[in-house]
Amino acid sequence: MSSVTADDYRWLEEFAYRFDSGFCFTFARALDPEDVLRRLRAVDDPDYIGPGGIEVGTASGGSIMIEWGGYAGIMRDVVRDLSAGALIASVKRNVNWHATFLYAVDGQVRARFDPMYRGYSPIRHPDDQLLDGEYLDMIPGYQDPGDGFIDRHLQAALALAEHRTGVRLEPRHLQSMPWYASIAHYYSPEHGGAPELA
Repeated sequence: MSSVTADDYRWLEEFAYRFDSGFCFTFARALDPEDVLRRLRAVDDPDYIGPGGIEVGTASGGSIMIEWGGYAGIMRDVVRDLSAGALIASVKRNVNWHATFLYAVDGQVRARFDPMYRGYSPIRHPDDQLLDGEYLDMIPGYQDPGDGFIDRHLQAALALAEHRTGVRLEPRHLQSMPWYASIAHYYSPEHGGAPELA
């Protein structure tokens, strides 16, 4: 595992202008971009605009998948398909700043919590307690402010995703990615309604 901390993700602030519509960054360990696209049955459609438009690129340790304005990386079916026999971590923030950290191994969610207010996560998963300590270790000099708010929570969540997967998100991933495709089929479940979260 790496010794990364939130300080290694200070550069994230340079891209704040891109975050208004929200994002979902998914770290896929030991999978190349072609594996990610194949597992998700992605459709090569460079003109597609809408839910499920993903960008995928090679990263140290595996691949990074980015969806702007969406949440595919924390959807039940995406997590199941992408993490089968593999390991992934996702960090999502929506337009209202609500954030989610998710960690899955071989199709099973091992941890999911709100990195902004980690103690208030309504659903607890098997490794949540273990990751709580690791997560706070990502913030050098962390001191509990007493109100539950975690400063630098996005940087810390990304550092934890890298720590757990060995995959590094870099500024170049937010500037340009070599693969763009649609996984819109995950947003249109057969039973109707919104896709279920993992």
